[in-house]
Amino acid sequence: MAVEASTKRPRGSQYLDTNANLAPAVKRRSGAFGLSSSLINSELLCQFQNQQQLEIDRFVAQQTEKLRIEIEARQQTQTRMLASSVQNAIAKKLKEKDDEIVRIRNVNFVLQDRVKSLYVENQILRDIAQTNEAHANNLRTNLDQVLAQMETLQTAETAVEDDAESNCGSCVEGGEAIRVVSSGCKRCGEREASVLVLPCRHLCLCTVCGSASLRTCPVCGSVMNASVHVNMSS
Repeated sequence: MAVEASTKRPRGSQYLDTNANLAPAVKRRSGAFGLSSSLINSELLCQFQNQQQLEIDRFVAQQTEKLRIEIEARQQTQTRMLASSVQNAIAKKLKEKDDEIVRIRNVNFVLQDRVKSLYVENQILRDIAQTNEAHANNLRTNLDQVLAQMETLQTAETAVEDDAESNCGSCVEGGEAIRVVSSGCKRCGEREASVLVLPCRHLCLCTVCGSASLRTCPVCGSVMNASVHVNMSS
């Protein structure tokens, strides 16, 4: 009986033993549940972080693309503006060069016209110079002829004066030195004869007729080479 009493346990102690046995199991289950909860939370947090990172990357990519497009648009605008300014500058330079070419061409035309005008003036002046030279040569020749005639006349006058002095009597008496045809002019018949014709020595012309361009003597018809005015006053 005593043995049976010792082997039997009170009912309350059985409950205690059961609770004692359940407590570690509950703890183990709570720990397992807490661990699984922490794992779930970590996975959710990781997914959230990944999603957030993806959204950030997407936003950054969008902003980067937008910025790239804006930069390209600005670069294209600046390029167009630069090309336009360069084109305008080149067009301005070309216009200035064209204006310079036109101005040089006009100056060239003016110079060509001036050269032509100077050439014509030079030809005219050359012709005038040649004409003046010919006139000068003619005048020189005429002067030489006049000087020769004056020398001949002076020689003839000297000879006539000498003959007149040596043969003064024969003039009155009808000698041969000076052939006095009559007292009247044989050309006009109005004035007194006072011009001696050479070389035939006929005193047959008046002063007026003797100044005319006669080639032959009106008395004998011989060729005249000179004439001398004789002072008939006493």
